[in-house]
Amino acid sequence: MKRIIWGLSLLAAATLWAQETVPTPEDRTGVYLTPTPSVLSKWGMTVVPWDAWFKNNSMVTDKTDYVHFFWNAQDFKTNFEVKDKKLRLEEAALELVARLYPADSKADTVKVDIVYVLERDNYGQPKWDSLQQVAHFEFLKSKVPKPAKLKRDLSAASLEKILSKVEIY
Repeated sequence: MKRIIWGLSLLAAATLWAQETVPTPEDRTGVYLTPTPSVLSKWGMTVVPWDAWFKNNSMVTDKTDYVHFFWNAQDFKTNFEVKDKKLRLEEAALELVARLYPADSKADTVKVDIVYVLERDNYGQPKWDSLQQVAHFEFLKSKVPKPAKLKRDLSAASLEKILSKVEIY
């Protein structure tokens, strides 16, 4: 009798979990296609809400030889469509690494890809063929300034010393 009740409770729990995690077709329509943009009136390393920008929009993979950072900046696109786009993207890459670098990683080489995910599937996952490359950076983690120094705006010359490869698309 206990086995039957236990089995039924597992079945009920699995059913509830499935209902909570898989959205119904009504919930899926248009939810992921129109992100709410976050526009800043003033730009600065201390003004930008980096943690909110990176949450749920970034992926970090430790490849042992290097650490790869992948950030979907689609929701913040308007902040990068400005005259000093390159500088803003470089600052974003440094902040991404400073905030999300895995504590247990031994790799010093860092690769950062910033993209715009233009479309998502019905479950909210990126459609990989809809990615628009924005920037690619490579540098050594050991060259990134400590977080206290990142709090102030960096000059273009100091960024050139840190970044070994910069590609803006």
